[in-house]
Amino acid sequence: MNRKEMLANPVQRRHDVDRLRVLAFALVFFYHNGRFFDQEWWHIKNSTTSPLVDALKGIFDLWGMALIFLISGASIYFALRPGGAPRFLRDRVWRLLVPLAFGVLVLAPPQIYLTRLTHGEFQGNFLEFLPHYFQDWRMWNGNFAWSGVHLWYLEVLFLFTLVLLPLFATLKSQSGRRFTESLGRLSASPGAIFLWVLPLALLLILVDPFGILRPELPEDLIRLIAYPPCLVYGFLVFSDGRVQQAIIGQRRIALALAFTLTLGMPTFSNLPGLDSNFLLYALVMALASLLSWSSLLAILGYGMRYLTADHRLLSYANEAVLPFYILHKTVILILGYFIIPLPLPILAKYLMIASQAFGITLGLYEFGVRRFNPVRRIFGLKPRKPALPVADLAAQPVS
Repeated sequence: MNRKEMLANPVQRRHDVDRLRVLAFALVFFYHNGRFFDQEWWHIKNSTTSPLVDALKGIFDLWGMALIFLISGASIYFALRPGGAPRFLRDRVWRLLVPLAFGVLVLAPPQIYLTRLTHGEFQGNFLEFLPHYFQDWRMWNGNFAWSGVHLWYLEVLFLFTLVLLPLFATLKSQSGRRFTESLGRLSASPGAIFLWVLPLALLLILVDPFGILRPELPEDLIRLIAYPPCLVYGFLVFSDGRVQQAIIGQRRIALALAFTLTLGMPTFSNLPGLDSNFLLYALVMALASLLSWSSLLAILGYGMRYLTADHRLLSYANEAVLPFYILHKTVILILGYFIIPLPLPILAKYLMIASQAFGITLGLYEFGVRRFNPVRRIFGLKPRKPALPVADLAAQPVS
């Protein structure tokens, strides 16, 4: 299927979306492997830090999770059928809440234990810690991980889906289709797709997530405010082929703009008077929003242009994404607990943790999740269909 056919037939399988989903979660995996070595708090920290890791982390923070929520919005668009909201919601419960519960009860305790152990907040073995995990239910500073630690994405995605489902269902209706068609016509004008940044910029200015003009908001609250627009934008981008065509056609401009703003952001964020001059603050926040949106447009544009081909490994990787995401961070932290104290350079530690974590997590998926239907359901996957015997295959009609 060529690119024009892809845009004209959005209900068919979109290999570009599948590939971007795999790419986005792969970036999360490498991001978490690097968190041992940046300057900010994390569960386990290396004795020395890396300016390169800090720089890469800062870049990912500007658009990484926004990309994942945007792709999640695209997935909602393709999965939701007119009049099918109840069935869709039931599917989301299985796909999001069941894995979240498993993560909270099984995968989060080792992460919290290692955090308390390495920060001097607990002494003892894991079995001695378990009662403390299940007894300390304080929402913010307790041991019980209500969001499953890194699985907060599943939690807030379900919440956003629940709240925004009436909007998504309306956009799938006949009247909603008229709105998306009008949006497609407007977005087809040169440069118009970049104007989508205006609501995002206004939101960033009002929220002040970096705590420049006012005390910084809790991270959980920032997530609840910042990411719903990305989910809606992902839905809208894939609701009309003209929007996608505009993104493809202006991908080079988006990439150049994202690259330029990325180079300039360290200078912008350290301008004198930024924390006292509202107009200067608003300008910098607007530039940060444009950086994020241009980065997303560039990734989408090049993905839609060059990642449309199918591959025999794509189906496997796309199915593995959710279980891999659920499992990976616990594996990374357990490995990091033993590797980080070793007298080795940062690069050697990173490569050791990342390579081993990838192999172990993939092995857990392949041999512990993928082949067993009850376990598949726990990890948000549909049951595997049993293979038909040869005699039954021979009896199937030929179309």
